[in-house]
Amino acid sequence: MPLFAGRRAQPCPGDDPVGAAMQRVHVLREHRGACHLAAVRLCAPTARAAMVINLGVEQATRYGRQGPHPVAAALIPRRQRAEQLTDELPAPLYATLTDRQRAEFAELVSALTTSLTP
Repeated sequence: MPLFAGRRAQPCPGDDPVGAAMQRVHVLREHRGACHLAAVRLCAPTARAAMVINLGVEQATRYGRQGPHPVAAALIPRRQRAEQLTDELPAPLYATLTDRQRAEFAELVSALTTSLTP
């Protein structure tokens, strides 16, 4: 989780509430991203297969995968398991919050995402 650790180590601006919020959101984003990479690595046989399962052959080619071939349908449940693990791995972070804190967190995230949607 190097990107998460690096983001978390950055000082949070004390005099800029928007900057502080953005810093904290990025820390959470990098943690979830690291969990997703770990989950994909656990579930997919190769990085190429994970990319093709997730994006499809055409899109994987756009991301630089040379000559990706369709992946066997039998691997699709592995992707679904990776998605499930991506949700499960960061869950302990939020389990420490009280019900009130979780509700407030959800409300704040909702307000943030609503304000960013055109």
